[in-house]
Amino acid sequence: MAKRRNNKWMQSAVKKRGAFTEWCKRKGYKGVTSECIREGKKSKDPVVRKRATLAETFRRYGGRKTKR
Repeated sequence: MAKRRNNKWMQSAVKKRGAFTEWCKRKGYKGVTSECIREGKKSKDPVVRKRATLAETFRRYGGRKTKR
């Protein structure tokens, strides 16, 4: 039998909600931007690197929001 995949991995991936956004704001960005993600992925802190990679992944899954 095939093993069932956990389709709700995103909900458990974030340990401290809003931590990367706060990090970006401390660095002078208005929020999580592409530049902030790029800077976070180059950080010496492994936790920040992981959060930046996760933010990038969420952007890919989220898609683009359309104006109504």
